[in-house]
Amino acid sequence: MVTRMVHLALMVMMTVVVTGCTSTGTTLTRPGRSGEQVIYQISEELAFTTALDAYAVLYPKQSVDDIVEGQRRGYNADERTWGDWWSHRLLVIPAIGTDASGKEVHGYWYDYSGSGSLWPTEERQTALIKLIRARLDATGTAVVVTNVRYGQYETDGRAYLGLKRDAREIRPGAANWKR
Repeated sequence: MVTRMVHLALMVMMTVVVTGCTSTGTTLTRPGRSGEQVIYQISEELAFTTALDAYAVLYPKQSVDDIVEGQRRGYNADERTWGDWWSHRLLVIPAIGTDASGKEVHGYWYDYSGSGSLWPTEERQTALIKLIRARLDATGTAVVVTNVRYGQYETDGRAYLGLKRDAREIRPGAANWKR
């Protein structure tokens, strides 16, 4: 019986390693707010530097790779422990929405996805989105909107490239952030 239980446990662990785990998150919707959508009325510079700062705080020794997915841009950083890994992918998405007064609002929101063979801890799955949301909520730039659609970036994005550098080298001042 014990051998059978050990065999079953090993099979479950191998399935997790082979198939991996995944996680997603966003700043567009608020937990516990019944589908309310929020974009941050900030500049492209602040949108991208906020993402880089979050990586520098949470994953300072990880190489930050630039992502261009279709017309969307963002970053990826991989955690590695022994043979296991977790990939943190964060897109910075320009958006247009309509506020409560009917005014068109331009801003940004963030889309997170993570996957890998490392155990998907709460911290691993939600830390980037929580840190970004807390930082931007403190600026008072969150706007509740409806009719959200994709917007356009303000620049070609070259000023915000990670270039496979360690996060702490890209945004050295981010260490002063509160987690």
